[in-house]
Amino acid sequence: MKIIQLISLLIGLLIFTDCKNNSTLKTTKIDTNALGAIEVPFQQAQSMAMSIEGMVCAIGCAAVIEKNLNKTAGIKDAKVNFKTKKATLTFDAKVFSPNEVTQVVRNIGEAYTVSDFKVLN
Repeated sequence: MKIIQLISLLIGLLIFTDCKNNSTLKTTKIDTNALGAIEVPFQQAQSMAMSIEGMVCAIGCAAVIEKNLNKTAGIKDAKVNFKTKKATLTFDAKVFSPNEVTQVVRNIGEAYTVSDFKVLN
């Protein structure tokens, strides 16, 4: 019985030590874009709504889609509602077509699909 306890203790120490080492790893972020972001004013603002399938949670999926839409040049004011599975946003019609906006959502993750969309007036 003492051997089992000793082995369990050793395994526990190894796991604890391994986790502790992983949490102290340092990362370096490298900016590969030499020019940086360029701000371009909206030329032709257009609103749209779309239904998004494949979201399984509000904190992960919906928030990630909303964040990625809002950081895409030519798209602003994106809001994703997990409960209704819908997104509303404003996009620059001189930069994107409605179909290209739906492709942005698909590019965020292979689990996400846009089942329908509607251009709003």
